[in-house]
Amino acid sequence: MAFNDKVDQMFLQQLRVVRRAGIAATDLPGGAAFNIFNIAGGLASCILVRQIWGVVTTVIGAGAAVPRIQFTPTGLAQVPLCAAAASIATDAVGTVYTYPLGTIAAVLAPSPAIGMADTAATGWTGDYTVLTGGIIAITNAVASTGVIDWYIAYIPCTQAAVVTPL
Repeated sequence: MAFNDKVDQMFLQQLRVVRRAGIAATDLPGGAAFNIFNIAGGLASCILVRQIWGVVTTVIGAGAAVPRIQFTPTGLAQVPLCAAAASIATDAVGTVYTYPLGTIAAVLAPSPAIGMADTAATGWTGDYTVLTGGIIAITNAVASTGVIDWYIAYIPCTQAAVVTPL
């Protein structure tokens, strides 16, 4: 294996983090999905997701917002990555939302006032999810206001696999 091939392989296996800055006008619509990340590279270009989390940057309004993370593989139907959260109404700036990867029964769990989630409580335990090319979105049952920045930490499985914010 040539030197450049070894460097390419090492770079391919590095953890990457992408941020999708929140947008007040579109982040918490009722009954509709809003896209947060695109996984490019097609169905054969997988990524290993280490964590997806959100950070409230503008207080969540009083509407009973109940967000859920969903995934739509390219050309296929949307599937949930987690269950809908309990109401996040009035969550403060700095609240962090996490969920344990690998189980769709888990809900987005808010961790107010501490800046990060406790490992044993909300899934920073090192689980992972494998996703192919497609769109990660948030679906919210009830319209509300507020802004959430979303983050994804992932490792690409091929050179073509890349995640971009939407």
